[in-house]
Amino acid sequence: MNDLVEFLRARLDEDEALAREAPPGPWHIGNAVDPTQPCHVHTFPGARVVADGLNWLVAEHIAHQHPARVLSEVMAKRKILESVVPSVADMAESIAFEYGARHSPPGRVAVELLCLLALPYASHPDYREEWKP
Repeated sequence: MNDLVEFLRARLDEDEALAREAPPGPWHIGNAVDPTQPCHVHTFPGARVVADGLNWLVAEHIAHQHPARVLSEVMAKRKILESVVPSVADMAESIAFEYGARHSPPGRVAVELLCLLALPYASHPDYREEWKP
């Protein structure tokens, strides 16, 4: 489980670094009147173009993934790693001690939660098949 937590922390660090390097936004879509026409994704102030000639739906997706949103998501996932997963794991140890169970359901829940958090990174070269939920 430690390898999986380390993997997740490394991916969150990468996500945070990319978000901090990007223009802060908010990002807006320009020239998106016709979804079949190319458009631009702008960030304000200064209306700096960060993507050009994109399909409207692709540009909308990029604008939705602005750095502030990514940073918020990274923070939420780190809180899950720091508090929720250890709490669930502690419950598993407590249940195992009290009832003599070798594999308590909360322990499986903690591992499953970690596997689900890692799933979006399944294409990363360090991702392991055994982590697939």
